[in-house]
Amino acid sequence: MANSSGKFTLGLLLGAAAGVAATYFSDKDKRERFSEDFSEGVDRAKDSLQENYEVAKARYEKARKRLMKETEDLLEEADELQEELRDEIREEVKELREEINE
Repeated sequence: MANSSGKFTLGLLLGAAAGVAATYFSDKDKRERFSEDFSEGVDRAKDSLQENYEVAKARYEKARKRLMKETEDLLEEADELQEELRDEIREEVKELREEINE
């Protein structure tokens, strides 16, 4: 029984809300004002989303460029270290050959 009385109350509230909405929107001026307000709200939300998208895109591009630069720098540093190691190994091999030949 409690369940059916809850359903009845819910139905009564929904019916009352529908009645209030129907009464409110039966006035042409209120309908037009609501439509304009709603359209303005949608436009503001759209503009805000677009602006936030542009900001996020700019941040992404900035971070991407920074990471690309850092990656290039690290690759250059790795190449330099590799060349230094090759030179050191060549020098060590040369010294070892000289010691062996003596």
